[in-house]
Amino acid sequence: MKKLILIPVIALAVLVVFMAGCEKKTEENKAIARRAFEEVWSQGKLDIIDEIYAADFIYHAPTGEIRGLEEFKQLVTMYRNAYPDLQFTVEDQIAEGDKVVTRWTANGTHEGELMGIPPTGVQVTETGNAIIRYVGGKAVEVWSSYDLLGMLQQFGCKMTPPLTETTFARVTLTQGKVDMMNETIQLYRDSVVPVAQSQNGYRGIYLLNDFITGKAISISLWECEDDAIANEQSGYYKEQVDKFKDFYTAKPVREGYVVTVQE
Repeated sequence: MKKLILIPVIALAVLVVFMAGCEKKTEENKAIARRAFEEVWSQGKLDIIDEIYAADFIYHAPTGEIRGLEEFKQLVTMYRNAYPDLQFTVEDQIAEGDKVVTRWTANGTHEGELMGIPPTGVQVTETGNAIIRYVGGKAVEVWSSYDLLGMLQQFGCKMTPPLTETTFARVTLTQGKVDMMNETIQLYRDSVVPVAQSQNGYRGIYLLNDFITGKAISISLWECEDDAIANEQSGYYKEQVDKFKDFYTAKPVREGYVVTVQE
């Protein structure tokens, strides 16, 4: 009888130890995530990246995907050059299994060029979330989400004419050749913009560029989604995309959004 009682007691003890180990690991991952925001992004300690990120690290963001530590270091450097006083505040963290979710707020003064936008001297506040997956105490993948359009509005990039509740944004994400960025921008300015302005329902057009990675975001605004669809069905959208076929290193990604907030 004693042996029969002992077996479930041992099993329970093993389970308790296992759960305690899992809880310890999630707390360790949360601490590592906090170091990323406080030491890497806020203090610019690039050497910490080698310590807390895996060599095959992948970073997913609204502006595209980055692979490897060197590209990630370039990204951090780009933002810290644009915002020399950049500071991240960890607002909240939730951890489960091998993932940590962090809600953050960033503040900084725009004193350097960012995505082709010259310094404005504006104090910028941005909010976002990051889901980080860990293996062996190192981040192997991050899914980052933040208010990119809100940041542009703080720069003073006014979306004029005024938008309405039906305004539709056609967003195209591209990966181009870094050494051909200037040619890409020139072609966009000289060819794409004038054609867009001649389309029915046109409300505005914007191009954002990352000169380090070659990533770009094209945003065209339309009176409503039906206008965007009609222009695409006429062959307008494909014609514009094909102009850059020699500049791309990956197939463009097309997305659509209804503009819900403006200030």
